[in-house]
Amino acid sequence: MRVYPVIHVTDVQQVLNQARTALRHDIDGLFLIDHDADDHRLTNCVLAARQAHPDVFLGVNYIRRTAAQALRIMTRQIGAALPLVDAIWADNSGVQLDGDESILQDLRSARAEIGWQGIHFGGIAFKYQPPVPATQLPVLATLAAQHIDIPTTSGPGTGREVDTAKLRALRQGLGDHPLALASGVRPENASLFVGLVDHVLVSSGVCDAQDRIDEHRLGDLLAAAHA
Repeated sequence: MRVYPVIHVTDVQQVLNQARTALRHDIDGLFLIDHDADDHRLTNCVLAARQAHPDVFLGVNYIRRTAAQALRIMTRQIGAALPLVDAIWADNSGVQLDGDESILQDLRSARAEIGWQGIHFGGIAFKYQPPVPATQLPVLATLAAQHIDIPTTSGPGTGREVDTAKLRALRQGLGDHPLALASGVRPENASLFVGLVDHVLVSSGVCDAQDRIDEHRLGDLLAAAHA
């Protein structure tokens, strides 16, 4: 199970400090997110992180933006999105049970326009979205496997643990297609998700009260995830 600490952006120096802390451990990469939805600040922080760590797997979540919108934001601000990030995580993947593919089509267009070949972590049955009936989760997952590089789900809210029955239902529809989990993972429960998910995006589960990465908690989570 691969682990990616998620840094909540406040400024460039804070991101660089947190990245250095995380990279002292055997992580699989980093994601950056700005909960104030300051797109300009987030792009600056992503650019600084990439310059400081050119070989690190780096992802970004432009909160409340689709993956296509995120690509275009980066392109407008720095001129090119291609070398900047390896992954874009968007809470809304665009996969819809009603067959609406407008968000997916926009991403395909943006990829072609920009030439970006990175990985799309796209939200399905994600927190704060309308709930998906349990019987429809395998159907949703099957659709996601056709369109999304790594479908990404969550618990019912930030920091809240997901019901493993939900993960099993999604896995039923995904088969061997990868699945990511982006909430509620902690050192104390990480072993529950081994074998159910392939990727874990984690923030509050490894941070202290000041939202700084706690190296002991990160180390303990990695030990459980890699067991």
